[in-house]
Amino acid sequence: MKRLGAILIALLLAAEAFACTTAIVTAGASRSGRPLLWKQRDASDPYNVIAGVSGGKYAFTGLFPTSDTLHTKCYAGINEAGFAIINNISYNLRPDSLGFDTHAGLLMSRALAECATVEEFLQLLDSEPIPKGLSTNFGVADSRGGAAYFEAGDSTFVRYDVPDGDILFRTNFSLSGDPSRGRGQTRYETMEMLTEPPGLFDPSFFLNTGRSFIKDGHDWLHGAKTLLETDFIPRTTSVSSIVIECPVREGERGLMWCATGYTPCCYAILAVQGEPLPQALQGDANLASVELFKRVHDGKTLDVRQIRKIMRVVRSAERKELRRGGRLIRSGINADSVRKYNEGADKRFVRFKKRLAL
Repeated sequence: MKRLGAILIALLLAAEAFACTTAIVTAGASRSGRPLLWKQRDASDPYNVIAGVSGGKYAFTGLFPTSDTLHTKCYAGINEAGFAIINNISYNLRPDSLGFDTHAGLLMSRALAECATVEEFLQLLDSEPIPKGLSTNFGVADSRGGAAYFEAGDSTFVRYDVPDGDILFRTNFSLSGDPSRGRGQTRYETMEMLTEPPGLFDPSFFLNTGRSFIKDGHDWLHGAKTLLETDFIPRTTSVSSIVIECPVREGERGLMWCATGYTPCCYAILAVQGEPLPQALQGDANLASVELFKRVHDGKTLDVRQIRKIMRVVRSAERKELRRGGRLIRSGINADSVRKYNEGADKRFVRFKKRLAL
C-alpha cells in the first residue's frame, strides 16, 4: 500500500510539472505589428537551451531540453519561413489517462522543419496516424497573418482561430474537452484578468506576467514572508518563458525573446532566427537560474524577501536587454549587427551574475 501511495504521489507531481501557460496575439493586437506567441514552460527537468536546427525544408530556432542533445523535441520555436509554434499539455482530452503527452515535442520539431503556414500545420496534424498520441493545445502563427490554437487529442482536434486584433490563451485544459476535468483554471482566470480589456501587447508584458505572483486579483508577494507556489503562473516547475515574434514584412526576421530558467530568476535575451546565438542562451543563463532557484526555495516554500531582491535585478537587466534588442531590430539585422549584439548580451550577462554573486 505504501508503495502504491508513493507511485500515485510521483505521478501527480509529474503531472503538475507540465503546467504551461501560453498565449497568441495577432498582428493587430501587437505593439510591433508582428504576431506574438508566448510560452511559460513548466517541466520536471529544469535544464533547457536555445538551439538552431537545419536539415529539413526549413531551418528553425527553438527551445529544447538540454538532455535532448540531437534536438528532436522542440517545445517553442520559429522557422525561416516565419512559421512559429508553442504548446501546453491538456488534461481533459484523454478520458483514459492523466493527459500525458510524449509526442508533442517531436511533432513540433517536424512542423517547424516542414510548415510555412497555419494551413500547412493543419494538413500535417490531420495526416498524423490515429491514435495520434497527443493531448495538447498547439498555438501556431505565421508571417501571413494566420494565428490559431489546435486542441489535439488522440483521434480528433478542434481549431480556434484568433480574431484579428485579439488575444487567446490556454492553460492545461481544452475548451473542447471535458469541462469537469483539466487543470490550470485559476491561471486561466488570472490571464483573463491581466488581458482585459485587450490592448497592444509586447514581449515585456508576457515576460513580466511569467514572473508575476498574482492570483485571485491579488499580488501575493506583498505582505508575506514565505509563499507556497500554488496556482500561480510562475511555479517551482517553471523552466523558461519564451516570446516569439513572427515577421510580417519583407526582410524581417523571426525573433525569440528567451528567458531560459526559473522565470522569476532569469531575464530574456534575444535570439534571431537563423543567426548565431549568444553564449548565455546555450546553457549559461539556465544554469545561473538554477543556482538562484536554490537560494529562494527551501524545498517547500518561496522566500519572498529573497525573491523580491533578485527580481529587482532581473527586471533591471531585462529592461536593458529589451532596449538593446530593440536597437538591433530597428537598425537592421545582419551578421555583423547580430554578432555585436551577442557579444554585448554575453558581457551584460556576466555583469548580471556578478551583481548576484554567482
